[in-house]
Amino acid sequence: TTMPYASSSSSESLHDSILVNAPRVRGRDDDALSRFPNLKTPGGILRGLDYAGTLTFALTGSVTAAQSGLDVFGCSMVAMVTAVGGGTIRDAIFLSKQPFWTSETEYVWMSVIAGFLTFCAWPYVLDWQLERQQSQRDSKNDKDDVLDRPCYDELDAALDTFDAIGLAAFAIVGAQNGVRAGMPIVVSSICGMATSTFGGMLRDVLCGRPVRIVHSNAEAYAPIALAGAVTYLFARRLKASPGVRIASSLLVCMGSRYIAVKHDVKLHTWDTKDDGLGVAIRK
Repeated sequence: TTMPYASSSSSESLHDSILVNAPRVRGRDDDALSRFPNLKTPGGILRGLDYAGTLTFALTGSVTAAQSGLDVFGCSMVAMVTAVGGGTIRDAIFLSKQPFWTSETEYVWMSVIAGFLTFCAWPYVLDWQLERQQSQRDSKNDKDDVLDRPCYDELDAALDTFDAIGLAAFAIVGAQNGVRAGMPIVVSSICGMATSTFGGMLRDVLCGRPVRIVHSNAEAYAPIALAGAVTYLFARRLKASPGVRIASSLLVCMGSRYIAVKHDVKLHTWDTKDDGLGVAIRK
């Protein structure tokens, strides 16, 4: 009576072995996130980092929108787009499925509320930062040096740190989604980069600004996200534990971002004005 079952099981295993890129639907899935953050599992910790990245991206998206002249509604919407836009493009275009936030609606609420509160509170934060820096200069007898805008300080460093955490977490989650969908490693790597950076791309388009990830007006960003995704996938290929995979990707992303910010590392571009490398115009 057990022969048909064994035969069916063998056929099923053979079928799965033929479909190299088939999604994993049985057995232990180490590429799955916990539903909510916890400190007991690597997936739970990663979910917490993912939440932190969502809030940070929403904050920076709202600030960028406000600086570009958008109103409170526009800033709240841009905050949401910045936070979930990368994952939306990943799901809808690369993986052909419903965007993740249609079932995990907490991401919508987190990003919209964070964007709204940032719009309301950030001017006061900037005033406090400016007053604090000015008082520090006054205490050093630099009273003639009046600041008209805040300088880079601990607050900016904290934002950069959380941004790097979000960049790494999104890259890992994006790569995991590619793995679960049975995608080749190159597509899973792109899923990681897209999850981390395409929300910012949509933000810049909506705000009428040069897209950060393809212009060198800021430090290297998208290549670092890609490196984080590749690191995770490479560690997975080496059969590393989930904790090691996540930690290695975090280390690569955060270390690379620290170096890029500290040393102003940018990708090379043509110096069209000095080198005459622009496109000739026919008359």
